[in-house]
Amino acid sequence: MAYVTRVRPEKQALVKQLQDWVQESKGMVFFSFEGLTSKDMQAMRAEMKKNGLVVKVVKNTLLELALKDVGLDVDESLFRGTTALLFSNEDELAPFKLFVEQAKKYGAMQAKGGILEGRWIPAKEVDTIAKLPGRQELYAQLVGVVSSPIRGLVTVLSGPYRNLVYVLEAIKEKKEKAA
Repeated sequence: MAYVTRVRPEKQALVKQLQDWVQESKGMVFFSFEGLTSKDMQAMRAEMKKNGLVVKVVKNTLLELALKDVGLDVDESLFRGTTALLFSNEDELAPFKLFVEQAKKYGAMQAKGGILEGRWIPAKEVDTIAKLPGRQELYAQLVGVVSSPIRGLVTVLSGPYRNLVYVLEAIKEKKEKAA
């Protein structure tokens, strides 16, 4: 915490909290909210909270100290204008996906960058990250890929038995007609 020593003691706790959020979150998006009304900000925060995400408005100087102490090399434009952070401790992609969704809805929010798995994501890549399939979607795709050959094998193996049933059914119908 070399940088924190220049900060007043009451602000050191805030820097430490920011460091903890950065290190513990699975995914984080930094954004500008200039032009967003307080009513829209409250609605956006409520939507994020409903989806298990946290939105915090942060002071740029404290954020800069926290990120430097954590060792993240970020774009300097992050520390200009208003800054809020959106993060999740459960789902890596949820902050990116919901940020893009809310930014389209409100229009006044601009991505400044993000953190995914401890790496800095530039602002221009936030939309790209948001388009990636989530963990559950990937699991579903994997199950589909794995089960498809098995399903095919079961169909092929059941073919002779199905044909035997058809033949026996035909013999039965022929004998019933003869009788």
